[in-house]
Amino acid sequence: MSFIPLRNTKVCVMLGALAIQTFYLPSASAQTSSVTVVNKATAPVPVSGTVNVNPAPQVTSPYQVTQSVGDSSTCAPQCVLNFTAVPEGRRLVITNVSAQLGGNQEVLVIEGNGNSFFVPKTYPTAGYLAAPVTIYFEPGSTPTARFFVPDATQHTSLIVTFVGYLVPVQ
Repeated sequence: MSFIPLRNTKVCVMLGALAIQTFYLPSASAQTSSVTVVNKATAPVPVSGTVNVNPAPQVTSPYQVTQSVGDSSTCAPQCVLNFTAVPEGRRLVITNVSAQLGGNQEVLVIEGNGNSFFVPKTYPTAGYLAAPVTIYFEPGSTPTARFFVPDATQHTSLIVTFVGYLVPVQ
């Protein structure tokens, strides 16, 4: 003989009552009607214009800019690479950053619009980094890349590339 605890019985009865109500709901709102489209292979349904199935902004202005400093000892203890200002009427969207760093630099800091975005190396001894990001820069702002240079005796070239696109500001 099986025994069902009282608590489980109440749950089963409640779920059963909900299931019965679901099957017997009036179907007045579920009306259907058939539509027949008749066209021949020689006279297809006319279609004009472009249909955009992707709601994301269409990239018409790709952006890829590289800045560098040849010797990190010349700008220690912090090296700042300045990129050009974002044009008026456009917003810059950075989607990827890559950089050549020295062994002593642990992080690249991307700055602009009053914000800082830290991009660390994947492991401490790496001499480079590459990372997908999403960072926005408003019209007129100037993106920068900043490195902390803890050892001014190291003569390392620092290179940063921002990849992304410009979109119109609406």
